[in-house]
Parts: sequence; C-alpha cells; structure tokens
Amino acid sequence: CPQGQSLRISAENGEIQLVTSAAALAVAFSMRTCWDDECDKEHPRATEASVQEFYERGGVEVAELTSAEAMSAGRLYIGCNEKRIAGAEVLAACHSVLLAESRAATLISTVRATYCYTAIPETATSRRIALN
Repeated sequence: CPQGQSLRISAENGEIQLVTSAAALAVAFSMRTCWDDECDKEHPRATEASVQEFYERGGVEVAELTSAEAMSAGRLYIGCNEKRIAGAEVLAACHSVLLAESRAATLISTVRATYCYTAIPETATSRRIALN
C-alpha cells in the first residue's frame, strides 16, 4: 500500500523511527500467509522473509515492555478473550497498544487487523493509523 511504502522509506531515511514490541515482531515473523483453516495447500512462508528483510533495512527499534506493562498487556488480552477475540495477533496488539501509550507515539496498524483492537478501550487506540 502506498502509505506503508511511504512509512518504510521514511524509516529507512531516518526521518521517522518505527518502534515495535518484541511480541508484535515475533508474531509478524511467524504469521501465516493463508488464513483458511480448511485449506490443505502448502503456502510459502513469505512473511518470515519479508519481516526479516524489513527489519534488516534499519529504522526499526524492537522494544521490550516493562514487567508492569507486560502484565497490563495480559489484562488487556483477558478482556479480549472474554469477548472471544483471541490469538497471537491480538496479544501482540495488546503489547503494541501499551508500547505506543508509554511512548506517547502513534500506533500504526492495518485495516485488516482492526479486529485485534475491538476489545481494547478506544482511549488506548485514539492515536491509531490504519493502513490499507
């Protein structure tokens, strides 16, 4: 998407600093390329190579949450689970929300990942940019 491309170029040029939680990076690295649970075809492990390449280009900082922030992310995830919104992607979103809050930073996500944030209080995602 053009917005994502623009962000990537800005990060590579040092114009902006992208920060990701270690949880979000791990999930992105291991993400499936096919989301059909009934699918029996073999799919390439494209996200692994893409995420590795993106990270190695630079402009991305991987940050760990403090113990208190990690527990808060767990609490957010409990709330998500209670609404039947679960999975590694949702847990990574909880980590990312808290990382963005702790740094007073804008949270960048994708429209497709919107479900990850539906059980998180709107105040926690008020500075969120959703890319196509």
